[in-house]
Amino acid sequence: MKQPTQRRFVLVGAVVAVLVIGVGIAAAVGPLSGGSRSPAPSATLIASAGQSPAIGSQSSEPSGSSSAAPTAPSGRPSEQPSGSGPITPPLPALLGAIGDSYSQAYNTSSSALRDHPEHSWVVGTAKGDGVFSLLERFQSLGAKPIVVDAATSGRKMDDAPRQATEVVNAAASLKPGQTAFVTFELGTNDLCDDPKTDPNSFQADLTSAIAILRSGLPAGSRIEIVSVPDFSHFRDITQANTAAKDALSLRKNSRMCAPFLGNDSPTDILTAQRIMLSYDSILSGACDDIDAKDAPTGKLFCRSNRLDLADSDFTIKDMSTVDYFHPSLLGQAKMANAAWNVGFWGEIQFATRSVGAPPSAGVPLIGFAFLPPTTIRSRFSRRRRTRSAEEA
Repeated sequence: MKQPTQRRFVLVGAVVAVLVIGVGIAAAVGPLSGGSRSPAPSATLIASAGQSPAIGSQSSEPSGSSSAAPTAPSGRPSEQPSGSGPITPPLPALLGAIGDSYSQAYNTSSSALRDHPEHSWVVGTAKGDGVFSLLERFQSLGAKPIVVDAATSGRKMDDAPRQATEVVNAAASLKPGQTAFVTFELGTNDLCDDPKTDPNSFQADLTSAIAILRSGLPAGSRIEIVSVPDFSHFRDITQANTAAKDALSLRKNSRMCAPFLGNDSPTDILTAQRIMLSYDSILSGACDDIDAKDAPTGKLFCRSNRLDLADSDFTIKDMSTVDYFHPSLLGQAKMANAAWNVGFWGEIQFATRSVGAPPSAGVPLIGFAFLPPTTIRSRFSRRRRTRSAEEA
């Protein structure tokens, strides 16, 4: 008679355990499926409902954090920001791009030769290309910024004042209280052409462009200054790849950003590296000057970070197989992620889990926002550990 009693006891205990686990999972997954009744809806729920999130104070400066571009089963980025509460600083009413061919998505592949700004890390709009641009991220949060794509392929820092003027002229149409966000990506052609731009001229042209932005952008606007690409790293990854090395050894490519990629340059590699570092020091110095003089009054803010914005984490797949000089679609996607992380809204996360992407295309085929497994396990993992200890 004792044995059936024990069995019933074990059976009842098992049923209770299953119910407890089920309740724990429902509680953890509920917010993901829209079951939460929190009085303060998260940015995720607001964005997915197509409503504009609340805009907070301009003085808040959230730090950057890691993010990735989600993709829906259709191939369209499925924006699911995981942050909650009001978005600070306010989303921009104007997005300006100052730059060169890197901002124009030039030669991303053999089927996308020359300029294809629809694939750009800044202003890209193409569906299913795997590049979750800054523009698409802002739009996913409810913003509808005016887009001023002043970036022009082949241009050097001496074109920065013209591009800055184009952005400022457009910003004059903004309503009181609206702000602009401007990406500043120039210096690649100054480094890769011969003769290379003298650092003093580089700084003078940059200072002139920044002065135009300072005087013409509305108060509270923001600038992100992108570092010169790390061509020392590009040299390493292209020389380590047979196809890239063979392509760059051809006579027609001998002046391709020499002496980093090609070999026909009057400048030796050590001097070229010093010039590259000098440019980056000038760029970061301009950003520091804005933060020191303008940020305290809320007039203008700036972000720059060579460690994250110099493309030093590129692999050979991030380089275009057309010229091994421009970013591929994968490279454009990586630039967008880095720029978002370093920027002013970087703490707003875009989580994704994707499968089935062809290695050469870099376009996730299936994706969905997900709750990290640790979030679900945390509700009852302690109970499991305690029970295991008792059984042992």
